[in-house]
Amino acid sequence: MHKTARFLVAAALGCAVPFAAPLTAGAESRLTPLAPGVPIAHPVATQDLPPPPFSLVADRPVNPAYVPGLPGLKQGVAVKDDFGLNRPPKFDSVLIRKSRVENGEVVIPPGGLAYLEDTWGGETALRGEPLPVLGRMPTYIDYDMSIVIKEDVTIPAGGSVAVGGQVYHYFATVGHERTANHAMHVRTIAGQDWEWAFGAPVFSANQPGWWAGQGASGFTQLYNQGKIREAGPQKLVFDWISGVRTDRMLAGERLFAGLAASGDSWPSGTKTIRVAGIDEAAGTVTVAVLEGGKTVFEKTLGPIQPQRLIEDTAARKALVFEHDGVAGFLSPWPEGFKDGKANLKLYDRTIVFEYGKPYQFDGRFTAYPVGCPTGHNFGFMLVNRDEIRIRPGQKAEGPEGFFRVAVNRIDGDKVADWHIEDKDGNRSINLGGPAVANVDLVLGQGRVAGQAILKDVGRALLNRGYQAAALLTRASAQAAPVPPAAGSAQAATVSAPPPPAPGLSTGLIAALAIAGLAMGAIGFELGRRRGA
Repeated sequence: MHKTARFLVAAALGCAVPFAAPLTAGAESRLTPLAPGVPIAHPVATQDLPPPPFSLVADRPVNPAYVPGLPGLKQGVAVKDDFGLNRPPKFDSVLIRKSRVENGEVVIPPGGLAYLEDTWGGETALRGEPLPVLGRMPTYIDYDMSIVIKEDVTIPAGGSVAVGGQVYHYFATVGHERTANHAMHVRTIAGQDWEWAFGAPVFSANQPGWWAGQGASGFTQLYNQGKIREAGPQKLVFDWISGVRTDRMLAGERLFAGLAASGDSWPSGTKTIRVAGIDEAAGTVTVAVLEGGKTVFEKTLGPIQPQRLIEDTAARKALVFEHDGVAGFLSPWPEGFKDGKANLKLYDRTIVFEYGKPYQFDGRFTAYPVGCPTGHNFGFMLVNRDEIRIRPGQKAEGPEGFFRVAVNRIDGDKVADWHIEDKDGNRSINLGGPAVANVDLVLGQGRVAGQAILKDVGRALLNRGYQAAALLTRASAQAAPVPPAAGSAQAATVSAPPPPAPGLSTGLIAALAIAGLAMGAIGFELGRRRGA
C-alpha cells in the first residue's frame, strides 16, 4: 500500500457517484480528516448498498479445498507502472462458499462462486498500473469512492457487520486480572484483513487510551472510523461507524501517452479523440470526442492540484474524462504541460466495474470493486447472480469461461470426484472424497486467498490437504504395476510405465506437495500464535 505524505493528505469536496451527496455538517464533524485543516477526501453516501453475498465472517467456506493455482490462473504476476516503478504483484483467485449436495446435484448459491482479482498491495489511479482481468491486462485508470456511515451498530462477540465495503468483526476478548481488552478486526468485503496495515482496534472499558489513544472512545483507520458506546465480552456497541466503499472502477487499453498539441487526434473505432485547445497559462486542456465528424462530448481538464492528488475526489475528477468506451486524463507527472503541449494519457475499450451491477462482459456475474481506506483499489470481485446447479458429468463456467468447476461423481450426499480447471483444460487433482460434502474452495496465493483467509479456515485447509494427499497416495499405489518374481522371464522385459491417473500429472503432484508444505507452515504458525 502506497503511503507517501502526498497520498495521505488527500481531500475532496465533490461527488461523482449518483447515490451520494455532498458532505453535511454532521458528517464533517464526526469524521476525522487525514490532516488538520483539509476536507474529507471522499463524499459521504446517502444510502448503504448491500454487500456481496457471504461477506460476513460466518459465511466463510466450510471445509474448503485449497488449490495454489493453475497455469491459466496466474499467481504473483509482476507489473510496473508508467514510471517504471514496481507495483504489488497480482493474483487470480477463486472462492466457493456455502455449496452443498442436493438431490444428486452440487448447488452453489447466488454469490457463492467468486472470481477475485487479488493484489498484494494497493492499486493507484492515474499511474498507469496494469491489473489482471480474466486473462487480460488492462490499465487501471480511475475510481469513485464514498464513505458510508451507520448509526447505533452492535457487533456481538464473534460476529461481524458490513459497513460500506468493509466488514467489522468482533474477534476476541483478552482478559488479565481485572482488565479486559476487546479486539476488532477490520476486513474488506473480499476478506482482506487490515491488521497487517493498521493493526486491530482494541477497546477497554476501564483503560482509556489503551489503543492508539482512542481505546476508550473509538478508532480511526483513515476513513474507517467509529465512536464506541459500550465495550464488553458479549458485544461492542457503536454510536456510529464508517467504512469506505469503492463504487466504481475504470480500466482500459492504452491508446496514447505523451505530449499532445492542439489539434492532435486519435481514432478509436467509429470515434475520434481530439485535443480541442490548450491554455497552458490556466493549466487546462480541452478534449473532444467526435463521431461522424460531429462533437459528441467535450470536457476541459485541469488545473492540476498536486497537493491533493491522488485520492482527493474533486482534484482527481478535474483531470479525468470518460465517454462511451473511451477515457483519459491530464497527467500531472512529470509535468502537466511543456512547450505548449499537454501531457495526456488516453484509453479505449474501457472496462467498468460498478458496485452491485452486472459485469458488462458476462451478465451472469455481479461486480464488486474492493477499496482500501487510503483511497486505493484492492482488486475486484465477480460473483454469480443466480444459483448454480451441477450434475455429475457437468461443468459450471466462471466469468467469460475463464475457469470451470467440474463435478465427476456424487455418492449419496458426498462429492466423490470433482475438480477445477482453467479455460485451456489444465485441471487440479481430484478435490473430492468419501468425506467431502461440498465443493467449497480457496484458490490462489494473493493477500486474501493466500494470507487473510487462512486466519479463518487455515486448519480446515490443512486437514483437507492431508485427506487429498492420502487419497492421492492410495490411488498411486493401486495404479502401480506388480513387480515380477526375481529370475522370471518377465523380469528381463522392460515395460513402459503405466499412464498417470486422470488429473495426477507430475506438475499437479508437485503443486500438491508444495501446498502441503505451505499448509504445514500455516498450521505451525497458527499453533505458535495460540501458544504465545
